[in-house]
Amino acid sequence: MKTKSQLSIFCIVFVFNIQLLADELWPWQVPNTSDRAVIFLMADTNIQNRTNHSEGYRTVKATLNAADLRFANLEGPFAGASKDPRVRDIPHKKWNHSEPDQVQTLVQGGIDVVGVANNVTWPWQALMRSIEVLDAAGVQYVGGGENIEKANTPVVLEVDGIKVGFLSFAATVFPFEHAATEIRPGIAEIKVHTAYQPPPNLDKPGQPPIVLTWLDEASRGRMVGYVAALESKTDLVITSFHWGVSNTTNVVSYQRDIAHTVIDAGADVVFGHGPHRYQSIEVYENRPIFYSAGQFLFDDPLRKERHREGLLVRVVATKQELYSVSFVPTWRPEEGLEIFLEDPNQGQGKELLGYLKSVLGDSGADLSVVGKEVVIGGVGVH
Repeated sequence: MKTKSQLSIFCIVFVFNIQLLADELWPWQVPNTSDRAVIFLMADTNIQNRTNHSEGYRTVKATLNAADLRFANLEGPFAGASKDPRVRDIPHKKWNHSEPDQVQTLVQGGIDVVGVANNVTWPWQALMRSIEVLDAAGVQYVGGGENIEKANTPVVLEVDGIKVGFLSFAATVFPFEHAATEIRPGIAEIKVHTAYQPPPNLDKPGQPPIVLTWLDEASRGRMVGYVAALESKTDLVITSFHWGVSNTTNVVSYQRDIAHTVIDAGADVVFGHGPHRYQSIEVYENRPIFYSAGQFLFDDPLRKERHREGLLVRVVATKQELYSVSFVPTWRPEEGLEIFLEDPNQGQGKELLGYLKSVLGDSGADLSVVGKEVVIGGVGVH
Protein backbone atom coordinates (compact mmCIF):
# COMPACT_ATOMS: atom_id res chain seq x y z
CA MET A 1 0.00 0.00 0.00
CA LYS A 2 1.27 3.47 -0.93
CA THR A 3 1.86 5.92 1.90
CA LYS A 4 0.24 9.38 1.87
CA SER A 5 3.55 10.98 0.81
CA GLN A 6 3.97 8.46 -2.02
CA LEU A 7 0.43 9.19 -3.24
CA SER A 8 1.15 12.93 -3.19
CA ILE A 9 4.30 12.45 -5.26
CA PHE A 10 2.36 10.23 -7.69
CA CYS A 11 -0.35 12.87 -8.11
CA ILE A 12 2.21 15.62 -8.72
CA VAL A 13 4.02 13.52 -11.35
CA PHE A 14 0.72 12.54 -12.98
CA VAL A 15 -0.45 16.15 -13.26
CA PHE A 16 2.97 17.23 -14.56
CA ASN A 17 2.88 14.55 -17.26
CA ILE A 18 -0.60 15.70 -18.38
CA GLN A 19 0.72 19.25 -18.68
CA LEU A 20 3.68 18.07 -20.74
CA LEU A 21 1.36 16.20 -23.08
CA ALA A 22 -0.94 19.21 -23.38
CA ASP A 23 2.01 21.48 -24.22
CA GLU A 24 3.90 19.15 -26.56
CA LEU A 25 4.93 20.39 -30.00
CA TRP A 26 2.24 19.53 -32.55
CA PRO A 27 3.58 17.15 -35.26
CA TRP A 28 3.04 19.19 -38.43
CA GLN A 29 3.75 17.39 -41.70
CA VAL A 30 5.64 20.30 -43.30
CA PRO A 31 8.68 21.06 -41.13
CA ASN A 32 10.12 24.48 -40.48
CA THR A 33 13.12 25.31 -42.66
CA SER A 34 15.23 28.40 -43.14
CA ASP A 35 13.66 29.20 -46.51
CA ARG A 36 10.06 29.14 -45.24
CA ALA A 37 8.01 31.44 -43.07
CA VAL A 38 5.54 29.74 -40.72
CA ILE A 39 2.61 31.85 -39.53
CA PHE A 40 -0.14 30.88 -37.11
CA LEU A 41 -3.55 32.56 -37.37
CA MET A 42 -6.02 32.63 -34.49
CA ALA A 43 -9.55 34.03 -34.65
CA ASP A 44 -11.67 35.81 -32.02
CA THR A 45 -9.54 36.35 -28.91
CA ASN A 46 -10.80 38.06 -25.76
CA ILE A 47 -8.81 38.25 -22.52
CA GLN A 48 -10.45 39.27 -19.25
CA ASN A 49 -10.13 38.77 -15.49
CA ARG A 50 -6.96 36.68 -15.62
CA THR A 51 -4.59 36.70 -12.65
CA ASN A 52 -2.13 34.16 -14.11
CA HIS A 53 -1.12 35.53 -17.49
CA SER A 54 0.99 32.49 -18.41
CA GLU A 55 -2.03 30.20 -18.11
CA GLY A 56 -4.03 31.19 -21.22
CA TYR A 57 -1.68 29.84 -23.88
CA ARG A 58 0.16 27.33 -21.68
CA THR A 59 -1.31 24.27 -23.37
CA VAL A 60 -0.30 25.45 -26.86
CA LYS A 61 2.81 27.47 -26.06
CA ALA A 62 5.36 24.98 -27.39
CA THR A 63 3.48 24.80 -30.68
CA LEU A 64 3.08 28.57 -30.96
CA ASN A 65 6.75 29.12 -30.14
CA ALA A 66 7.74 26.93 -33.09
CA ALA A 67 6.19 29.39 -35.58
CA ASP A 68 7.90 32.47 -36.93
CA LEU A 69 4.88 34.77 -36.56
CA ARG A 70 1.60 34.63 -34.64
CA PHE A 71 -1.53 36.68 -35.48
CA ALA A 72 -4.81 36.91 -33.54
CA ASN A 73 -7.99 38.94 -33.89
CA LEU A 74 -8.19 40.92 -30.66
CA GLU A 75 -11.89 41.18 -29.92
CA GLY A 76 -11.80 43.37 -26.86
CA PRO A 77 -9.64 46.48 -26.40
CA PHE A 78 -7.42 46.87 -23.34
CA ALA A 79 -9.18 50.10 -22.46
CA GLY A 80 -10.26 49.49 -18.87
CA ALA A 81 -13.71 48.30 -17.85
CA SER A 82 -16.59 49.79 -15.92
CA LYS A 83 -16.42 49.02 -12.21
CA ASP A 84 -20.20 49.33 -11.84
CA PRO A 85 -21.92 45.99 -12.65
CA ARG A 86 -24.98 47.95 -13.78
CA VAL A 87 -22.97 49.89 -16.38
CA ARG A 88 -21.61 48.29 -19.54
CA ASP A 89 -18.84 49.73 -21.70
CA ILE A 90 -21.01 48.98 -24.75
CA PRO A 91 -24.56 49.02 -23.31
CA HIS A 92 -26.33 47.86 -26.46
CA LYS A 93 -24.09 44.77 -26.63
CA LYS A 94 -23.89 44.00 -22.90
CA TRP A 95 -20.14 44.21 -23.31
CA ASN A 96 -17.25 45.18 -21.02
CA HIS A 97 -13.73 45.96 -22.24
CA SER A 98 -10.54 44.43 -20.83
CA GLU A 99 -8.20 45.90 -18.23
CA PRO A 100 -4.78 47.05 -19.51
CA ASP A 101 -2.86 44.44 -17.49
CA GLN A 102 -4.59 41.66 -19.45
CA VAL A 103 -2.31 42.37 -22.42
CA GLN A 104 0.30 40.33 -20.58
CA THR A 105 -1.52 37.14 -21.58
CA LEU A 106 -0.84 38.03 -25.23
CA VAL A 107 2.79 38.73 -24.35
CA GLN A 108 3.13 35.40 -22.55
CA GLY A 109 1.60 33.66 -25.58
CA GLY A 110 4.12 35.26 -27.91
CA ILE A 111 1.47 36.93 -30.08
CA ASP A 112 3.25 39.22 -32.55
CA VAL A 113 0.37 41.01 -34.30
CA VAL A 114 -3.29 41.56 -33.46
CA GLY A 115 -6.14 42.82 -35.61
CA VAL A 116 -8.20 45.50 -33.88
CA ALA A 117 -10.84 46.07 -36.57
CA ASN A 118 -14.00 44.57 -35.09
CA ASN A 119 -17.36 45.52 -33.64
CA VAL A 120 -16.32 45.77 -29.97
CA THR A 121 -13.40 48.12 -30.53
CA TRP A 122 -15.79 50.98 -29.75
CA PRO A 123 -15.86 53.89 -29.24
CA TRP A 124 -12.70 55.32 -30.77
CA GLN A 125 -11.45 56.49 -27.36
CA ALA A 126 -11.31 52.83 -26.24
CA LEU A 127 -9.33 51.97 -29.38
CA MET A 128 -6.75 54.67 -28.70
CA ARG A 129 -6.32 53.66 -25.06
CA SER A 130 -5.82 50.06 -26.15
CA ILE A 131 -3.28 51.06 -28.79
CA GLU A 132 -1.18 52.75 -26.08
CA VAL A 133 -1.27 49.51 -24.06
CA LEU A 134 -0.30 47.38 -27.07
CA ASP A 135 2.56 49.73 -27.94
CA ALA A 136 3.91 49.61 -24.39
CA ALA A 137 3.72 45.80 -24.39
CA GLY A 138 5.47 45.46 -27.76
CA VAL A 139 2.49 43.84 -29.52
CA GLN A 140 1.95 45.20 -33.01
CA TYR A 141 -1.55 45.99 -34.26
CA VAL A 142 -3.33 46.54 -37.54
CA GLY A 143 -6.82 47.74 -38.44
CA GLY A 144 -7.14 50.87 -36.32
CA GLY A 145 -5.50 54.20 -35.69
CA GLU A 146 -5.72 57.95 -35.29
CA ASN A 147 -7.19 58.47 -38.79
CA ILE A 148 -8.22 56.49 -41.86
CA GLU A 149 -4.67 56.39 -43.21
CA LYS A 150 -3.24 54.98 -39.98
CA ALA A 151 -6.14 52.53 -39.58
CA ASN A 152 -5.35 51.03 -42.99
CA THR A 153 -1.57 50.97 -42.55
CA PRO A 154 -0.32 47.37 -42.76
CA VAL A 155 2.13 45.62 -40.50
CA VAL A 156 5.04 44.12 -42.45
CA LEU A 157 7.39 41.65 -40.76
CA GLU A 158 10.34 39.83 -42.27
CA VAL A 159 11.30 36.20 -41.68
CA ASP A 160 14.60 35.05 -43.24
CA GLY A 161 14.16 37.50 -46.08
CA ILE A 162 10.45 36.65 -46.58
CA LYS A 163 8.25 39.73 -46.12
CA VAL A 164 4.82 39.01 -44.62
CA GLY A 165 2.16 41.74 -44.65
CA PHE A 166 -1.01 41.95 -42.54
CA LEU A 167 -4.17 44.03 -43.06
CA SER A 168 -7.28 44.01 -40.88
CA PHE A 169 -10.77 45.24 -41.81
CA ALA A 170 -14.28 45.08 -40.34
CA ALA A 171 -17.69 45.07 -41.97
CA THR A 172 -19.35 44.96 -38.52
CA VAL A 173 -19.27 48.69 -37.77
CA PHE A 174 -21.53 50.95 -35.71
CA PRO A 175 -22.71 54.09 -37.56
CA PHE A 176 -21.10 56.50 -35.08
CA GLU A 177 -17.72 56.94 -33.35
CA HIS A 178 -16.40 53.70 -34.81
CA ALA A 179 -14.93 53.88 -38.33
CA ALA A 180 -11.79 55.95 -38.85
CA THR A 181 -12.11 59.09 -40.97
CA GLU A 182 -9.66 61.67 -42.24
CA ILE A 183 -10.01 63.63 -38.99
CA ARG A 184 -11.12 61.07 -36.38
CA PRO A 185 -9.59 57.87 -34.96
CA GLY A 186 -11.30 54.54 -35.49
CA ILE A 187 -11.10 51.14 -37.13
CA ALA A 188 -10.61 50.17 -40.78
CA GLU A 189 -14.13 49.87 -42.16
CA ILE A 190 -15.44 47.94 -45.14
CA LYS A 191 -18.84 49.47 -45.79
CA VAL A 192 -21.65 47.08 -46.73
CA HIS A 193 -25.24 47.93 -47.66
CA THR A 194 -28.25 45.83 -46.68
CA ALA A 195 -31.75 45.70 -48.16
CA TYR A 196 -34.79 43.51 -47.49
CA GLN A 197 -36.86 42.08 -50.32
CA PRO A 198 -40.34 40.56 -49.79
CA PRO A 199 -40.53 36.78 -50.18
CA PRO A 200 -41.95 35.47 -53.46
CA ASN A 201 -45.13 33.91 -52.00
CA LEU A 202 -46.97 36.71 -50.25
CA ASP A 203 -49.96 34.46 -49.54
CA LYS A 204 -48.15 32.98 -46.52
CA PRO A 205 -47.96 35.50 -43.65
CA GLY A 206 -44.97 35.40 -41.35
CA GLN A 207 -42.30 34.51 -43.90
CA PRO A 208 -38.90 36.17 -43.40
CA PRO A 209 -37.76 38.64 -46.06
CA ILE A 210 -34.94 37.96 -48.49
CA VAL A 211 -31.82 39.74 -47.26
CA LEU A 212 -29.66 41.41 -49.89
CA THR A 213 -26.15 42.69 -49.17
CA TRP A 214 -23.60 44.41 -51.37
CA LEU A 215 -20.22 46.02 -50.98
CA ASP A 216 -20.02 49.79 -51.20
CA GLU A 217 -18.09 50.61 -54.37
CA ALA A 218 -16.04 53.43 -52.87
CA SER A 219 -15.10 51.13 -50.00
CA ARG A 220 -14.21 48.38 -52.49
CA GLY A 221 -11.89 50.73 -54.34
CA ARG A 222 -10.04 51.76 -51.19
CA MET A 223 -9.70 48.15 -50.02
CA VAL A 224 -8.32 47.02 -53.37
CA GLY A 225 -5.83 49.88 -53.29
CA TYR A 226 -4.55 48.93 -49.82
CA VAL A 227 -4.18 45.26 -50.75
CA ALA A 228 -2.51 45.93 -54.09
CA ALA A 229 -0.04 48.35 -52.51
CA LEU A 230 0.87 45.77 -49.85
CA GLU A 231 1.22 43.00 -52.44
CA SER A 232 3.70 45.09 -54.40
CA LYS A 233 6.17 45.24 -51.51
CA THR A 234 5.74 41.89 -49.74
CA ASP A 235 5.96 38.17 -50.51
CA LEU A 236 2.82 37.13 -48.61
CA VAL A 237 -0.35 39.15 -47.92
CA ILE A 238 -2.67 38.03 -45.11
CA THR A 239 -6.00 39.86 -44.84
CA SER A 240 -8.17 39.61 -41.73
CA PHE A 241 -11.92 40.36 -41.78
CA HIS A 242 -14.43 40.73 -38.96
CA TRP A 243 -17.74 40.13 -40.75
CA GLY A 244 -20.81 37.94 -41.08
CA VAL A 245 -23.76 37.34 -38.74
CA SER A 246 -23.07 36.29 -35.15
CA ASN A 247 -23.87 32.72 -34.10
CA THR A 248 -24.59 31.50 -37.65
CA THR A 249 -22.82 29.04 -39.92
CA ASN A 250 -24.15 30.62 -43.12
CA VAL A 251 -21.91 32.83 -45.25
CA VAL A 252 -23.54 36.13 -46.26
CA SER A 253 -23.15 37.06 -49.93
CA TYR A 254 -21.03 40.15 -49.30
CA GLN A 255 -18.42 38.01 -47.52
CA ARG A 256 -17.75 36.08 -50.75
CA ASP A 257 -17.63 39.31 -52.73
CA ILE A 258 -15.03 40.80 -50.40
CA ALA A 259 -12.96 37.61 -50.26
CA HIS A 260 -12.80 37.20 -54.03
CA THR A 261 -12.11 40.90 -54.52
CA VAL A 262 -9.07 41.00 -52.22
CA ILE A 263 -7.62 37.79 -53.69
CA ASP A 264 -7.97 39.28 -57.17
CA ALA A 265 -6.14 42.33 -55.80
CA GLY A 266 -3.21 40.24 -54.52
CA ALA A 267 -4.12 38.75 -51.13
CA ASP A 268 -2.78 35.27 -50.42
CA VAL A 269 -4.93 34.38 -47.40
CA VAL A 270 -8.37 35.60 -46.31
CA PHE A 271 -8.88 34.97 -42.60
CA GLY A 272 -12.41 35.63 -41.35
CA HIS A 273 -13.98 35.78 -37.89
CA GLY A 274 -16.90 37.38 -36.10
CA PRO A 275 -19.72 34.80 -36.21
CA HIS A 276 -18.01 32.87 -33.34
CA ARG A 277 -18.84 29.61 -35.13
CA TYR A 278 -17.33 27.65 -37.98
CA GLN A 279 -18.25 28.83 -41.45
CA SER A 280 -17.19 27.49 -44.83
CA ILE A 281 -13.60 27.25 -46.07
CA GLU A 282 -13.22 27.99 -49.78
CA VAL A 283 -10.35 27.89 -52.25
CA TYR A 284 -10.42 30.65 -54.86
CA GLU A 285 -7.62 31.11 -57.39
CA ASN A 286 -5.53 28.65 -55.35
CA ARG A 287 -5.88 30.84 -52.27
CA PRO A 288 -7.66 29.85 -49.01
CA ILE A 289 -10.64 31.71 -47.59
CA PHE A 290 -11.63 31.04 -43.98
CA TYR A 291 -15.06 32.62 -43.64
CA SER A 292 -15.08 32.07 -39.89
CA ALA A 293 -12.51 30.17 -37.85
CA GLY A 294 -14.64 30.24 -34.68
CA GLN A 295 -13.18 31.44 -31.38
CA PHE A 296 -9.75 30.93 -29.91
CA LEU A 297 -9.03 32.06 -26.34
CA PHE A 298 -12.22 33.85 -25.34
CA ASP A 299 -13.02 35.09 -21.84
CA ASP A 300 -16.08 37.31 -22.25
CA PRO A 301 -18.47 35.76 -19.68
CA LEU A 302 -21.60 36.10 -21.82
CA ARG A 303 -20.04 34.45 -24.88
CA LYS A 304 -17.30 32.04 -23.86
CA GLU A 305 -19.74 29.23 -23.04
CA ARG A 306 -21.82 29.67 -26.20
CA HIS A 307 -19.30 28.44 -28.77
CA ARG A 308 -16.03 26.80 -27.83
CA GLU A 309 -14.79 25.65 -31.22
CA GLY A 310 -11.91 27.21 -33.10
CA LEU A 311 -9.03 26.56 -35.50
CA LEU A 312 -5.30 27.05 -35.26
CA VAL A 313 -4.40 27.83 -38.87
CA ARG A 314 -0.83 27.23 -40.08
CA VAL A 315 0.38 29.07 -43.17
CA VAL A 316 3.74 28.15 -44.70
CA ALA A 317 5.24 30.36 -47.41
CA THR A 318 8.48 30.74 -49.30
CA LYS A 319 9.69 33.93 -50.92
CA GLN A 320 8.20 32.76 -54.21
CA GLU A 321 4.90 31.14 -53.25
CA LEU A 322 2.30 30.03 -50.75
CA TYR A 323 3.62 26.59 -49.83
CA SER A 324 0.86 25.03 -47.72
CA VAL A 325 -2.10 25.85 -45.48
CA SER A 326 -3.46 23.51 -42.84
CA PHE A 327 -5.17 23.65 -39.46
CA VAL A 328 -5.95 21.79 -36.27
CA PRO A 329 -9.35 22.06 -34.53
CA THR A 330 -9.26 23.68 -31.10
CA TRP A 331 -11.57 23.38 -28.13
CA ARG A 332 -12.03 25.23 -24.85
CA PRO A 333 -13.31 23.24 -21.87
CA GLU A 334 -16.26 24.50 -19.87
CA GLU A 335 -14.22 26.69 -17.55
CA GLY A 336 -12.60 28.25 -20.63
CA LEU A 337 -9.26 29.07 -19.01
CA GLU A 338 -7.13 27.29 -21.60
CA ILE A 339 -7.23 26.19 -25.22
CA PHE A 340 -6.54 22.66 -26.46
CA LEU A 341 -5.45 21.35 -29.85
CA GLU A 342 -7.56 18.35 -30.87
CA ASP A 343 -6.42 15.44 -33.03
CA PRO A 344 -8.80 15.36 -36.05
CA ASN A 345 -8.50 11.55 -36.16
CA GLN A 346 -10.27 10.87 -32.91
CA GLY A 347 -12.54 12.07 -30.13
CA GLN A 348 -13.32 15.77 -29.86
CA GLY A 349 -11.13 16.65 -32.84
CA LYS A 350 -12.91 14.20 -35.12
CA GLU A 351 -16.30 15.55 -34.02
CA LEU A 352 -15.17 19.14 -34.68
CA LEU A 353 -13.91 18.24 -38.15
CA GLY A 354 -17.20 16.52 -38.93
CA TYR A 355 -19.09 19.60 -37.79
CA LEU A 356 -16.89 21.83 -39.94
CA LYS A 357 -17.40 19.65 -43.00
CA SER A 358 -21.16 19.82 -42.47
CA VAL A 359 -21.12 23.62 -42.92
CA LEU A 360 -18.77 23.79 -45.91
CA GLY A 361 -21.49 23.84 -48.56
CA ASP A 362 -21.10 23.05 -52.25
CA SER A 363 -18.21 25.46 -52.71
CA GLY A 364 -16.27 24.17 -49.72
CA ALA A 365 -12.60 23.30 -49.90
CA ASP A 366 -11.22 19.78 -50.18
CA LEU A 367 -10.08 18.88 -46.67
CA SER A 368 -7.91 15.84 -45.91
CA VAL A 369 -6.45 14.62 -42.65
CA VAL A 370 -2.70 14.13 -42.92
CA GLY A 371 -1.10 12.97 -39.72
CA LYS A 372 -2.66 15.12 -36.98
CA GLU A 373 -3.63 18.14 -39.08
CA VAL A 374 -6.18 18.99 -41.75
CA VAL A 375 -4.65 20.03 -45.07
CA ILE A 376 -6.52 22.28 -47.51
CA GLY A 377 -6.30 20.85 -51.02
CA GLY A 378 -5.60 23.00 -54.05
CA VAL A 379 -3.53 25.52 -52.08
CA GLY A 380 0.21 25.94 -52.55
CA VAL A 381 2.55 23.23 -53.73
CA HIS A 382 2.41 20.80 -50.82
